[in-house]
Amino acid sequence: MSSQKSWSLPRARVRASAGHSRPARHVAISASHELFPSEEAALACIVEKRVVAHRRMRDQHHGRTLRAPVRIAATRMERTLQGGVDDLKFLYPLLDNIPAIAFPILHFATCGVQVSVYGPPEVGQVVEVLRDYLVSAKVLPDAQHLLYVPEDPRHLSFFHSIRGASEALGAQAEDTLVWSAGDIVLAYDVFPWLMEPELGPHDLVLNVGAKQRVFPDGQPELFLGNYYETLIPRGGDARALDVKDPNLLGFTRAGLRGLSRLDDLRGAKDSSVYMDVFLRTAWRALASARGRACLSTLHYGLRRQRGSLPPGEGLRQDHASDFASAFFGVRACLKADTVDPFVLKDCDNLEDLFGFYRGLLQGIVDEGATREEGYHKLARYHPHAEHLLALSRRLEPLWHELPLWRHWTELIRDKVATCNRRLTEALRDEGLHDGTPPVPEYFAADGTFQQAPAPGDDLPGTRAFLRDVYLPRFQRGRATFQAAVQGGLS
Repeated sequence: MSSQKSWSLPRARVRASAGHSRPARHVAISASHELFPSEEAALACIVEKRVVAHRRMRDQHHGRTLRAPVRIAATRMERTLQGGVDDLKFLYPLLDNIPAIAFPILHFATCGVQVSVYGPPEVGQVVEVLRDYLVSAKVLPDAQHLLYVPEDPRHLSFFHSIRGASEALGAQAEDTLVWSAGDIVLAYDVFPWLMEPELGPHDLVLNVGAKQRVFPDGQPELFLGNYYETLIPRGGDARALDVKDPNLLGFTRAGLRGLSRLDDLRGAKDSSVYMDVFLRTAWRALASARGRACLSTLHYGLRRQRGSLPPGEGLRQDHASDFASAFFGVRACLKADTVDPFVLKDCDNLEDLFGFYRGLLQGIVDEGATREEGYHKLARYHPHAEHLLALSRRLEPLWHELPLWRHWTELIRDKVATCNRRLTEALRDEGLHDGTPPVPEYFAADGTFQQAPAPGDDLPGTRAFLRDVYLPRFQRGRATFQAAVQGGLS
């Protein structure tokens, strides 16, 4: 396997290149989310969400709704802390013993930017292993390029995780930052996010994922997804886009302050909470230039809630940007320009984490006669395969230290069995059970991983896309990013 050169951004000031803002040099990653008070409470939420998804799919099948955003029902992973075991999805192993959180850290750290990770102590132990390796391998110039920030257990929320990771970075007031969720596994082409052209003119950029942009007509859809919102792009004859919320954000320091409004949505359980936010934002903005846009957003939200929004109708992109500006109190831009499928698919569900990502990555590596040969095969699809192999070796001692990993096979098999029992009962009561276990047995009793892709997961097609489209796109993006940085030195 060939050696991979890494590099570090120069410390000198970088000017904006033509048509682009100055490349971001600081990345915040969140590996923290709210805790349920008990395993029973978490399980009840998991069952409720999946049953609701099955009901909506049934209603769509029978034509009881005008719009069909739910295409697949999946089993969410909710966080609990019981018996000293933090059941944190970011620590779930996706390839051998490599957890989900290791992937976005590696993808950004190899670009030379400063990375800060916010999460519980176990995440800190993983970050320490990655940092020691990346410094020793001269991927990072020093330990300050990869930081760990302990989460505050008294304030567990989306915004606190973003702020906690961001404030540790050495960004100056005029610098732009990128935030990434800690479970973006295969989105290693990070350069579009580091070179976001709308940052500068705006303090906050929300680049939502649109199915029609990621999977254009005539091209295979690598996996199914649920797209709950509809966006009408700029332009009178533009077609409606099915979109979902972003897993990466770009913002300035002012934008970070605006993101504090995210806590208004904290703990929201149903659409009535979001409608209350819509109403209050629209009311505040009525007398401003954004009043019409906010009323339009409110009208869209009401129709969506009632199920009276037909296909092809949605929220105008300019109105959505104005509403976001009013809500966050900063210059915000909402767009749907990403063409990266792996930004759409995080690891909120067992089916995503094991059925798709582990099935894909472990499937490639296990084809090798040896571990080394398996990672050599992975290099055809992933630019950092050599680093992943080295990290899997470095992480081995933690496999016997972290409570979640120490009894991994028993824990995950028990989790799947419990989910299957409760889901089967609930689906049977609703007349929705088809006789098959709702959750596949991903691990055998001896710990062996068993592939079980979810309906719509095209693993062979994803391999071909990675090899023929995504990896070459990454290589072009890396060259463009390096040229922008080197060419913009003052």
